[in-house]
Parts: sequence; structure tokens; C-alpha cells
Amino acid sequence: MRQTFKIKDIIELPFNDDIVNKTVNNVIKKYLNTEKNSMYDRKPVELLDNLIMGDIAKNSVIYYIRNKFGLDIIDYDEIRTNNFKNIDPGWDFKIGKNKLKVEVKSSIPPNNENYDSIIKKRDIKITAGHNEITIKPEDIDSDIHIQIYFYCKKYRKGYTNFEKLGNVIENNPEKVKEIVNITKYKTPLFFGWNSKDMIIKFSKTLRTWSFSWSKRIYWHCPIKYSYPIKELITYVKEQEAR
Repeated sequence: MRQTFKIKDIIELPFNDDIVNKTVNNVIKKYLNTEKNSMYDRKPVELLDNLIMGDIAKNSVIYYIRNKFGLDIIDYDEIRTNNFKNIDPGWDFKIGKNKLKVEVKSSIPPNNENYDSIIKKRDIKITAGHNEITIKPEDIDSDIHIQIYFYCKKYRKGYTNFEKLGNVIENNPEKVKEIVNITKYKTPLFFGWNSKDMIIKFSKTLRTWSFSWSKRIYWHCPIKYSYPIKELITYVKEQEAR
């Protein structure tokens, strides 16, 4: 199979006050409504930081596409009616007239890998389950999957009590930026996208994979066989024309 994503296709996405403030306001609500006992041993600050990274990634993608390409986007966080009490529906936003479902994945390069190594070795992170396959590619909700990388270090230390940290950020939202050092996420890097159809295709020949320290397993969706953002816009418009 021919490599479709190259170093020249990596894009630095926006990071600005609109993105940061939207992220902070929404993450506080998500943090307060997360079932702490369902998290795999994550500490309070670690959970907060994970939520921040995911939302910065998603919000930077939305901001970029809306402002550069003018496509219609429905951000689930903007239309929620449950005050963030329910889990996400399996997608982050819908795009285009056909309302294709999109999920944004966010990661930190292992061992500070360079761009070339990430493209050659890494995948868009598509969850297959914990210990065993519980999510078949055919049952994935999203039509499109995007991978964002940040070169930074996530925080774990600080607050040791979930409720105490929740009270702090609820009463002083600006404190979130300090606790996680939000400026470390100032360079969201777009590392490709792929479709559900391609994930199904990969699953026929490639096994699942996992990290040594985690029970979560993933379907293969190699970044080197994923696509630049311009082809995402083309793909959305082609689906609209059908």
C-alpha cells in the first residue's frame, strides 16, 4: 500500500483565547460529572489534564476547519442538553451537509519521537476494547477519525482529592490554566485522518495492538496510510454530492 501521509502534511493548528476558554469552561463540567471510580487509577490532576488535552485537540480542529474552509460543523459540546452529565455519543462533532460523524484523538509522542518516526510507526488510536475486543470496526460510531499530537508532558501531581480539585476549579475556572500549565498545549499538530471504511479494511489483515502498561487494545489505523486535511475537505464535499 502506498504511503499517503508525509511530513509536509503535518499542520500546526490554532491555539488562542477562544479555544482555551471554550476548553476550560467545558472541561470543568466534564470533570465534575466524571465517574471517578471508572477511571483506571488516574489521579485528580491527571484526569483534568487528560480532559484538557482532548478538548484542546478537538476545539483546535473545529476552529481551523470553520475558519479556513467554512464547512458546517455541529460540535456535540455546543448542543448538549444534559449539562455534561452523560457520556459522549461516540463522536465529537458532525461535519458537512451529510453530518458525517468525526472523532478526534489526542496523544503525546512516546519517547519524544520525531515526526518521521511517528508517521512510520504510529496509528490513529481506535479503541477495540479492554483486554479483549468489544468494539468491532463495523460498530464504530464515527465516520472519520483524526489524530492530533502534542509535544509535552502531562501532569499528575498536585491535588490528591477529586472533590477538592473539583471545588477549586468550579469556583475559580482560571485556576485550571495554572494547574495543568495549559500553554504546553499551544502547538496542536495534525497527523492525519482516516475513514471508518479504511479501519474495517485494516482490521482484515492487521492485528490489534496495545501499550505495555495498559489493558486497552486498539485497532490498527497506520498514520502513514492516512490522509492530509485537504483530502478530508474533499472527502466531505464528495459525500455531499452523492
